[in-house]
Amino acid sequence: MLIIFILYLVVLLLGIITSVFYLKQLCKSEAKLPEVWRNLTTRKNFRLSIRLITIFLTLVLLNQNTLNYFAINHLDNGLIFSLCFTFVPIPLFAFFYIHTHSKWKRYGYIVLHAILIGSLFYGGYYYPFSLPNSSISLILNSVFFLIALLNLTDLLIHSKTDHFKFKLKITLVVLVFSLLASILSTMHWSDISSGNSINVTYFLMQNINMLLFYVSFPCIFVAEIIKLRRV
Repeated sequence: MLIIFILYLVVLLLGIITSVFYLKQLCKSEAKLPEVWRNLTTRKNFRLSIRLITIFLTLVLLNQNTLNYFAINHLDNGLIFSLCFTFVPIPLFAFFYIHTHSKWKRYGYIVLHAILIGSLFYGGYYYPFSLPNSSISLILNSVFFLIALLNLTDLLIHSKTDHFKFKLKITLVVLVFSLLASILSTMHWSDISSGNSINVTYFLMQNINMLLFYVSFPCIFVAEIIKLRRV
């Protein structure tokens, strides 16, 4: 258990560091461009979206430390869980929002996030002594999947936009992670509902999926940094 916690911390810190370094490299490379090009809204939005990814990874790191503390001390607090999963995804959703051209898809992101918050309220998870179960994890992962899917359709329609490949990588990573997480949550929920004890295999698979998800971010940023250095 401790090894998994340490891996989370290391991977997330790498993601934060590489995202900050990539933003600096991006600003250096754009400094060579004419001022008119540097001030284009698309370039400003892209730099903002990188900052949003950094904020997202930082919030995930804080969230992971909080949940780890509660897990180590054998504490269950539905309020903390709900607050974490209410606010942590917002920067990532904002990343998709910025890079989406269709207005109805942007509104769709807001509606899907509202559905997530409504599900937490309906399940009573904003009460301190409530216990989160696999069903709410399935709803959370489904929201991630649907938002990433909406963004993917928008990206494919506007494939000639700046930094298309970078945005596509981020979207596909979230899409694959949320799909696998939804499948694992469904299997886990079904297993518990049938009266079986908690399966260690599901627990390990879920953590491996999350670790791969977080590892993807520093890998993407490192690849982009290498591209900028070659220019």
